[in-house]
Amino acid sequence: MDNDIKIGILIPKSQQYPRLDKDFMRGLKLNALNVKIFVENIGIGADEKIIIEKIQKMHYQEDISIIIGFFGHYKITEVYHYTSKNDILLLVADLGATLPYESTAQKGVYINSFGLNESCFHLGTYFTNKNYEKIATATSFYDSGYGLLTAIESAFRKSTNFSGHYITPFIPRENEAIHMNYSIDNQKPDAVFAFYSGLYAEESADFISKNQITQKYPFYVTPFFINDKILEEYKSNPYDLYVVSSWMLNDTETLDFTNEYFNTYSENPSAFSVLGYENGLILKNILENTTNLNINSLIEATAKLNIAGPRGTIHFDEETNRTIFNHHIYELNLDSLNNISFRKIETLINDGHFIKAFTSTTRPDNLSGWQNAYLCH
Repeated sequence: MDNDIKIGILIPKSQQYPRLDKDFMRGLKLNALNVKIFVENIGIGADEKIIIEKIQKMHYQEDISIIIGFFGHYKITEVYHYTSKNDILLLVADLGATLPYESTAQKGVYINSFGLNESCFHLGTYFTNKNYEKIATATSFYDSGYGLLTAIESAFRKSTNFSGHYITPFIPRENEAIHMNYSIDNQKPDAVFAFYSGLYAEESADFISKNQITQKYPFYVTPFFINDKILEEYKSNPYDLYVVSSWMLNDTETLDFTNEYFNTYSENPSAFSVLGYENGLILKNILENTTNLNINSLIEATAKLNIAGPRGTIHFDEETNRTIFNHHIYELNLDSLNNISFRKIETLINDGHFIKAFTSTTRPDNLSGWQNAYLCH
């Protein structure tokens, strides 16, 4: 590779996850890319006009035609249209927190998602296969991810339904833990699907510590529900807690990546680190397998991509230009030495049909919940 190869990085800044940008860049740089990197901040990652302006700056001022971006979901198709029309290779990372309505594949745009929406869909299938009839949800005012609820509900069959939705108000009441307990207890669910993030996950940890609701019902959560407070509470009073995700830190099948990251930075990787690493790995492979940097050669190399990554084989589906990974259910586990780990107990096979169905589905007039890159904060 040539030292003069220029790569643009568009990355958001998060108050709720202040290490997002650092973790993402560390993951990307772990690939030892022999390129010159130009980084631009895109605010909260949800403003398509800001993103396009930063792309224009890189493209015309620095002659950059390969860009990696960590984006949100709100109006992001406008960004895809722009880069596609201007012969830019765009490698996108996102959390998959909303559903990709009307987002057919664009020339030169490739999306690598953490797949929160797919996790939820496959969790819904898992619930129906276990013959669960009533599923309660627990979330907060700002975390009410309607895309995630649509995803899980779309997998329900007639025998499985939501029994009710508990949502912590924007300003929690003094006795919010009691309200949570009362709401979920009245539903008598077979399981609780709880999804919180950032400060709201911290807030939720306080509530469930007080009301001990997790001692009554199995809790299924997204990775962003997990925090130090939750883990400490679990050590004191173990309960049935399950995480649905395409990756978790203690997954034995991804220890090579985890060990390499820890040996380099003396810290464990996060979900943001994984996305950065994967997109850097994708880029490295593309550059090693193309004769020049024109858009057609880059697209040809990307289409042939088939490499091993932390979440399994990385390749892009030819219909959607999106990565497809299996998802898993991890059980929180406490060993005899009081060490916590996440033990994989189920693999949820993903053939990509769920996402493909939504890329051709008409977008609703109003979309709400988790619109930006790091869960609506």
